[in-house]
Order: sequence, then C-alpha cells, then structure tokens
Amino acid sequence: MTGVSSAGTRTKQSSPHGKISAVKIRRALGWVTGNWLFSGAFTIGLILRLITMLGFPPAIWFGGDSVSYVNSSLHLWPGVSRESGYGVMLKFLEPFRSFAVVTGVQHLMGLAISVMIYALLRYRYRLPAWGATLAALPVLLDVYVIQLEQEILADSAFTFLCVAAVTLVLWWPDDQRPGWSLPLAAALFAIASTFWPVGLPLLIVLLIYMIVRRFGWRRVAATAVGGAIPLALYLGWFDVRYHQAAFNDSDGIFLWSRTMSFAECSVIKPPADLRPLCPSGPPSSRQAAPFYIWESNSPLLKVGTGGSNRFSPSRNGLAEKFAIKAIEAQPLSFADVVFRGWLLTFTWNRPNVPTASMAARYQFSNATQTQNSLAGTSPAIIQAGIAALHVVQKDYTGGHTADTREVQPFADFMINYQRVFYLRGTMLAVLMLIGLGGIVVAWRRDGFTRLRGWGGPALFPFVAALTMQVVPPLTANFSLRYVVPTIPVVCLTAALAFARTLPKTTAEGSLQTGLDAAVEPAAPDLAGADADASGAGALAPGVGGNKIGALGGHESTDQAGNSPT
Repeated sequence: MTGVSSAGTRTKQSSPHGKISAVKIRRALGWVTGNWLFSGAFTIGLILRLITMLGFPPAIWFGGDSVSYVNSSLHLWPGVSRESGYGVMLKFLEPFRSFAVVTGVQHLMGLAISVMIYALLRYRYRLPAWGATLAALPVLLDVYVIQLEQEILADSAFTFLCVAAVTLVLWWPDDQRPGWSLPLAAALFAIASTFWPVGLPLLIVLLIYMIVRRFGWRRVAATAVGGAIPLALYLGWFDVRYHQAAFNDSDGIFLWSRTMSFAECSVIKPPADLRPLCPSGPPSSRQAAPFYIWESNSPLLKVGTGGSNRFSPSRNGLAEKFAIKAIEAQPLSFADVVFRGWLLTFTWNRPNVPTASMAARYQFSNATQTQNSLAGTSPAIIQAGIAALHVVQKDYTGGHTADTREVQPFADFMINYQRVFYLRGTMLAVLMLIGLGGIVVAWRRDGFTRLRGWGGPALFPFVAALTMQVVPPLTANFSLRYVVPTIPVVCLTAALAFARTLPKTTAEGSLQTGLDAAVEPAAPDLAGADADASGAGALAPGVGGNKIGALGGHESTDQAGNSPT
C-alpha cells in the first residue's frame, strides 16, 4: 500500500491486515513461550494422538454401538436404544466421506479440553504453571482418553461439551458473570445429554447449584430456558419419527437390567404381565446385567409387542414398571448394587466387568476385533454384525469399507504405552478426596451457612464428577468406558482445591479479555524500559506472570452410557 508524502513522493504504508496478523502471531508466540511447560505437554499429547491415528486407521469400531450412531447419521433419525446427538455430529462431518476426519476432530476436542483446564486454572484461579499443567496431564497423556477419541463413539464429544459447560460456570465470579454464560452452559449440558443421557442430570445439578448459591430466580429461569431449548428440539425430532415425545425407548429397559442383579420376585410379587421379566436363580449366580438385554432369548422378548425389536415402547414401559416395583420392594438391595458398582471406579487394577472379554475391548491390542459382535455369540451372528457394519461404512464413505487396521510400528507403540500410562482408579479416588478437602476448607473459612460462594470453586465440578460416576451404575451398569469422561472434571476438582481467585478489580471482563491481557506483548513505545523482555508479554495486574505463579505456588449403547456390554 502506498501514500503521498508532503514532498510529493510516494511512500509505502504498512497494511492494517499485516499489523493484525503480526499481533496475532506475537500473541500466539508469547503464549507459548510464557507457558512453555504446558506447551511441551500439549505437544506430547498431540504426537500421541498422531501416532494413534497412524497406528489404527481410520477409526476403531465398537460393535453395534458404532453402527447405530452411523445409521442415525445416514438417515437422520434418532435411535430408540440410545440418544443420537452424536449421529447429528457425524452428519455434519459426512461431506468429508472419511472416518479419519471424525477421529481427527475428536482428538482435537481432547486437546481443546486440556487447554480449557489449563486456561481456567492458570488465568482465572492463578495456579502456578506447573500446577495447571499437572491438572491437564491426564487428558493429554492418559491412553484410554486417547483411545476413546479414536473410536466411533459419543464419549469424547460428550466430554468436550461438559468440560466447556463447566468452564463457563467457573470462569467468572458469581456477581460479575455475563448474563449469557449460564444459559449457554445449560445449553451445552442439554446438548451433551443428546450424546449420553448423563448430561441431563448434570443440567439438573447446575440448576440446583444456582438455587443453593442464591443466583436469583431470573438467572435460574434463564438458565433453565437455555437448557430446555435443545431438549425440546430433540423431543420434537423423536416425535416426528416415532410419534411420541421421548428421548428413547430404552431407559426403562436399562433400569430393568440393573435390577436383574438383585431382584427376587418372591419379594417383589409382580403382576402376571410382568412375571416373564423375573430373573431365574439366586443373585449370586446370575450373569452381568447388560446380558439380560442382549442375549438371544432375552426375557424382554416374552412381554409386550414389537416382534424381534427389544426396544419397543410397549416393552420399555413394562420393563420400567418392573424396575420401579423391584426398587420399591428392595431399596437396600438396589442401593447396594449401585454403591458396589460406583466403588469399581476406584480400583487400582481395571476390573473385568461385566466380563473379562468385554473389558479387553478397551485395549489397543484388540482394536481390530472390537468391531465384531459380543464375544461368545455364534459365528453367524458375528458375520451378520460385520455385514451390517460394512453397509454403513460404505454408505458413509461413498463406497468403501473402513475396518480398523493395525499399522506398525505405530500400533505396537500405543499397545506398549497402554500398559503404563493411564490414571488408575485409586488415583481418581485420591483426586476426588483432594477436591472434597478443598470444599471443606471453603466451608470452614466462609462459614457453612453462607450460601454466596458456598463450597468454593471446587464444589460444582466435584458434584458434576460424582454425578457422572454414579448415574451409570444407578441406571444401567458400571463400565470402564464410562469412567473415562469423568477424568477431566475430577482433575479440575482436585486442582481447584488450591485455587486463588482473582481480585474483583481484575476479574471483570470476558474470557478473551483475560487471556489477551495474559499473552499480549507490551508495545515498546508504551512500556519503555519496563517492558517485559522475557517474551511472555506484559501481564495485567493479578493475571498470570511469574509473580502470580510464585504466589499461587504457596497458596450401549448408551443410556447412562448404555452399551451392549
């Protein structure tokens, strides 16, 4: 771009677009150099995900679960055995005709989760860089987190939506947050519930949290409306297809399967139309709860209408009635199986639940086999399952199959990595206890009856993580797969036990404002000799920087995750 000087000669003027680009580049480089510890961990996490994509292309399949989601995408109708929000996401990615693109997006979601955790802890709650990085490490490096991102399953997208919602809830002080933040968080939880039903209890937890901490009825009402809109849209979608306002035709069936672990019809005394749903034999001799749904001679097929369809409205309603009667007749037995299922979350070694063969499906060494039907079924059923998988693969990709392949040496690297690098259940228990300790300290410091800020910043993620852990064994069954989405929220909970919130004078403004202040280099003509020579940028008072860092250092499927497991 040129201009005319007073002497009449043409002179070059810099492009405003060039200035903007340069500022963006300086900000990005300043953020990396100012947060080198996290940047290094992030790079390792990125490399591990690239190795996974190279080692197990184009994606890892999880039997009928994956088939169901892709079917929902192809026909754009909701499934009856699980929520199909993930199918809508697949529909948006369908123009690429590649499942590698799907898994690539899911890996980017995992990396984005780590950035949200780090940014929230570093710039909102002033943890030192090493502390914020430590909280993000399990998301970046845990092998089961990475593996789920490589699978055609809803779990990774669900986790991303939930962590984004938690970040919105926690970023601002209660009395300084913008009006849109909590309705948007509620909408994200509601959308997450269309990926995995656990999102709906999380939305309820958010509303209760707001009531307890006295946010005011207008904010609570606005947040409820924000959550209701996506739910209403999904109910309408289901109604258009099946002529009933529901999220699925399986919630009663999965709850019934949960009662198979303890139900005794001599105690329940069900009416005649429900007696075929009674389990045989004593509880100690029974198979795992999910098999009562998926076995070929399932008791479900003996009641109601629907032919060979297990998930008909008739059967779902009868199963729900049985489950309610069983819980009412044996409440302590129900509580016992739920509690024991929840405790499996915290075992040191990964439990073989519901069976050893099913637990093995979460290993990279079995990645090429998980696309088959349940272990133990007949060869004919396995072949039928593979044929159904190939049909949806070809429809989605435009004509070619997409079976999982092992590519060396990348596959062996991740198989060996999986033997060591994951967060054990006992470690999760320790992190939960640390978060609980932070809540107790907040109660002692501020007073238990002071509801404003009640429980401190760790309270909401702690209750959210606990909800995510308890709902699956409460409504369906424990599964190792359902533990993984809780990891980021648990890590955030533990880290927030050491949080130091920003002073009110520096906590105002948006998320972008806070981050810009933390990474924008000081202009020499404004900063003079006091400009930060480290390259990390001039920091707003109380936001990031070495001083604050030092201070901080002191201070199935799926219905509750239902899968055919």
